[in-house]
Amino acid sequence: MAYTGTTANYAAAAQSNASTVSYAKEETYAVKPGGAFQRTRFTGESFRLNDTQQRPEEINLLAEVSQAVTTQLSVSGTLSGALSVGTYDDLLSGIMGADWQEDGSIINSNMVKTWSLLQAIGDGFFLRPGAFCTRAQLSFPQGGFATAAFDFTCARQEKNLADPAESYTPAPSGAVLDTVGNFGSFKLGGQVPVGVLRQVDITLTRDGADSDYGIGQAYACGIRPGQFMAEGQVQIFFKDWSLYDRYVAGWSGAIDIEVMDATGNGYRFTFLNGRLQNPEINAGSRNTSIVATFALQGNPQTGGGTFRITRIRPAG
Repeated sequence: MAYTGTTANYAAAAQSNASTVSYAKEETYAVKPGGAFQRTRFTGESFRLNDTQQRPEEINLLAEVSQAVTTQLSVSGTLSGALSVGTYDDLLSGIMGADWQEDGSIINSNMVKTWSLLQAIGDGFFLRPGAFCTRAQLSFPQGGFATAAFDFTCARQEKNLADPAESYTPAPSGAVLDTVGNFGSFKLGGQVPVGVLRQVDITLTRDGADSDYGIGQAYACGIRPGQFMAEGQVQIFFKDWSLYDRYVAGWSGAIDIEVMDATGNGYRFTFLNGRLQNPEINAGSRNTSIVATFALQGNPQTGGGTFRITRIRPAG
């Protein structure tokens, strides 16, 4: 008997480690584009097909409800990952509604971008065309690594046994950003606040975005892209009243968050006209250090522009 080679039929089910997620930008909504799909990195996903059904409230002598009918099929979910430089630039451009500029910056605008998402799972594939990013959240917590999560609503979900992609572009391979050596700074109006940070969150949303449905088909026939909105939160060890005083004074201005990997590449995330809101400064229990929490509110500048992302490049 030979003691070489692998054992067959060992898995109880298809393995998540063999699953991949890729995307391609659509030229036409919900139409799969040709060419290569871009593979991406991810830590998990939660896409699902949701049936919306209605039952007529018929009066009958049988003491049972009427037959349910399907009125809508919706596809949505979240793609989660560990943030690294360059990995999610395309998806960030989608939620920002703009293209990256030659100087490495992007400011929110009104461009609409939809994607065809392709997932290999088991011995087949799920193709989800018409994927529109409605929310992106970037988190920088103490005791962890930087994370990214992108919420999508999709036009439909199709199962394929043959690979729908003509080819693939490999996923970026940059190091995951940690919150010890890779977190650069948090500044309000160019000034670093007093106190050590505990956590910073950035949430970019297409407020009011949703899918439209018509008769004759269960899946979505289009989207409403909504309006761009930037929010966030900062937690900081409470050392003095300076941030609270800024809130009381109604301060507004640029709020910058910088992260940078070991190669010198990174991002500067900027609320162009930010404000501090909803302060929470509590002595919650004994033997604890007091942490101040402020909501970050993004407002448009005069003439437009709420949020900017700038790529940081190595010096020289």
